[in-house]
Amino acid sequence: MSKQMYRNLVLAGIIFALAVIVKVMIIKVLLMAVAVGNAAVGVLLYRYYTLSRDTRLYTRIFTDRLEHLQKSGLMGDMLKVTLYYDEIERSSQDSRGNMCFKLKMQNKTTAEKISRRDRSSAYVIKDGLLTLKFIDTKAKLTLIDMLHEQIKYPKKNYNVITDDDDYYSEDDMMWDKLHKHGL
Repeated sequence: MSKQMYRNLVLAGIIFALAVIVKVMIIKVLLMAVAVGNAAVGVLLYRYYTLSRDTRLYTRIFTDRLEHLQKSGLMGDMLKVTLYYDEIERSSQDSRGNMCFKLKMQNKTTAEKISRRDRSSAYVIKDGLLTLKFIDTKAKLTLIDMLHEQIKYPKKNYNVITDDDDYYSEDDMMWDKLHKHGL
């Protein structure tokens, strides 16, 4: 599938080069639009293909830490993170649904970049901000539901409205003939 993506990108480059050479403006604009569309389709197909196959990505949730392996870029590099809950200052989600962790210290938390050829190198966490991309939504929701206190995630507490008295007045009976309290 990555070969197909590269073919689409090369074809998009050739079409774009032809668009530069052509003198007629309408054809030039159309060729540029086709080139951009071809490149976008190639990248999107590759992206969805990588999401649907076994990519060795995982999230392991423990009582004291989180182990996470995520994709890092289009070239097949991965980021392996071991995040300890006691080092988290706060956490949130960005607009793309990624979990963002602000770390107050980095004594035990580790991150390493693993290349396609399984070579690992240290990954520097910039400004104590670590962003994790979850392919498995269930793992992220489990992390938020069960461990929101440990990861310092702002969990909303909704007010539960209950009707403690089941007494119906004459007005209730008149206005609510099915006895549903307005439902």
